[in-house]
Amino acid sequence: AAGGDLAHYAESDRAFHGAVLSLSGNQQLVQVAEDLHRRSQWPLSTGPVAGRRADLVADAAEHVALLDALTAQDLPVVSSLVREHFTGASG
Repeated sequence: AAGGDLAHYAESDRAFHGAVLSLSGNQQLVQVAEDLHRRSQWPLSTGPVAGRRADLVADAAEHVALLDALTAQDLPVVSSLVREHFTGASG
């Protein structure tokens, strides 16, 4: 994220979300998320709206915080961070 390589960021972001969602054991959820991610991230890495998600470093920091909460099995924090992450991704 810090390097500003949007194509690499988009692929890393897809892999992160896929790995986290696979923990659910719900393969359909993983497949739906993969499709949504592919549709939403393609313009981020290649199109005229590249960089629409303004702060890639902040996004990566959200991922680190989420991994920390998952590792600690702190479900209330996980729930809060996921809500915040989705809110940030939509706007």
